[in-house]
Amino acid sequence: MAASSAYRSLLRRIAQQAERDKHRIRRFFRWLKKERPAGMTQSFRTAHDEAFAHIDCLQCANCCRTAMAVFEKPDIRRISRHFGMSQQEFIKKYLRPHPDYEYLIRKLPCAFLTDDNRCSIYAIRPTGCRTYPPARLRLTDEQLDVLYDNVHICPAVSRMVKRVQERFAANWPGT
Repeated sequence: MAASSAYRSLLRRIAQQAERDKHRIRRFFRWLKKERPAGMTQSFRTAHDEAFAHIDCLQCANCCRTAMAVFEKPDIRRISRHFGMSQQEFIKKYLRPHPDYEYLIRKLPCAFLTDDNRCSIYAIRPTGCRTYPPARLRLTDEQLDVLYDNVHICPAVSRMVKRVQERFAANWPGT
């Protein structure tokens, strides 16, 4: 099932708002990376929990349609074993090498996304999918980059970033 009309409308609004605010959002993420304000990680964790209390990923699945899933060697071993394939067969069929990551899914939408917006390998999905969005982790610059890159495609990430911006509005010179 594709995203419902309500979620398609929400996704359009999020993408439009992110486009309008892209310079401000970019400056905010640069500030976060430079200043590492006290409470940043906890703020993202709290905002994550709040966002996912309101967002139903199964109504959206935009990440699986528009973002390239990262596969690392342990993921490839586990998932290829599940399919009874060699790791090389799995890579050849589903993945492509990438200079910044080990492998990315070959094409979009993700080959493992089903018609009802579920992941056909959910129980053994790649670590990158398992931890998406990375707001519950101790935030590294790379994880902040992932959040920044997904503001325009994920309703939860968009909501999280807005809440964290509000939390640091008094400290951030860009407000």
